Amino acid sequence: MWALWLLAGLWSASAAVAQVPDLERGRALYENHCQVCHTDMVHTRPRRLVLSAGTLREIVDSWQREENLRWSAQEVDDVVHYLASTRYKF
Repeated sequence: MWALWLLAGLWSASAAVAQVPDLERGRALYENHCQVCHTDMVHTRPRRLVLSAGTLREIVDSWQREENLRWSAQEVDDVVHYLASTRYKF
């Protein structure tokens, strides 16, 4: 029985690690798929649309679907983390 508890603990610990946003993967995805149209100016304009991390996630997810990129939720989170950390400073 203790082996089941150990396996369950290891599985949930590995699942938690997989959820941590990856800044470098977010950067790579953004540079390869978004930066063609989105210069730094879009992130720094006075009347920008993004005012929170939640709004940023909605916009990134919407555009990746619009562009038919088929990103996973983790990849969306990675791009949001990259932009929030480097452009928006949330």
